[in-house]
Amino acid sequence: MSQVVRIQEDAKKIALNYGPTISEGIRVMEHALRRQKAALDIEDIRMVIREELESFGRY
Repeated sequence: MSQVVRIQEDAKKIALNYGPTISEGIRVMEHALRRQKAALDIEDIRMVIREELESFGRY
């Protein structure tokens, strides 16, 4: 199914940087954002664990 939508020219250029069509570019950007979000969560967990281990070492 396809729809006609209006987007700004700069948004079109950005989406086309990620894929051969606007739709594919949007899908690739969404996938990249989800991967990036998951990676940030893991790093946050590691940082908390590291801080807790350091605080135990002070006792």
